[in-house]
Amino acid sequence: MKMQSLSKAQLFHVLHQIFCYQFSENIADLFLEPFEDMVIKFSRRTGKVKQIFYQGDLQSTYRSPFGTFSLTLYAALRILKKIPSPNNRIQVQHDVADFIRQGKSVFSQHVELLDKNLQIGDEVFVVDESDELLAIGKLNAPVNLILSSNSGCAVKVRKGVNSIKLKN
Repeated sequence: MKMQSLSKAQLFHVLHQIFCYQFSENIADLFLEPFEDMVIKFSRRTGKVKQIFYQGDLQSTYRSPFGTFSLTLYAALRILKKIPSPNNRIQVQHDVADFIRQGKSVFSQHVELLDKNLQIGDEVFVVDESDELLAIGKLNAPVNLILSSNSGCAVKVRKGVNSIKLKN
């Protein structure tokens, strides 16, 4: 289906459904809240959504093989404060926070708290003990294994907050 030929309302509905499936209705609503001000880039070859921008910042990239979106740190910063902890989060120990900010992976022994509803491959927000965003990535192991194990990679971090310049 060529999404670029959809009306604005139809496109909103399709994107909302994808975000509801991938995250939750609450996150879909929060992410798409400024939909009227978002710029959506489409693939010239397929006509599908490729990237979503808001206020000049890349918010999300469509991952065609999986039919899902990868969020950016800008989107995570917009959404994180509006969803209750521990939803979509992994909280790490304070002594590894600097490493995670640099984009290093999260290991099971450093996890203090996490959303028990997460599944392997889910997009997660990595936060410190004060719920400040450190990074964003994908869950790499089952929740019960992360909680019971002292080894192994829990989250494959895609970007740490030190990789972006935050706007004031």
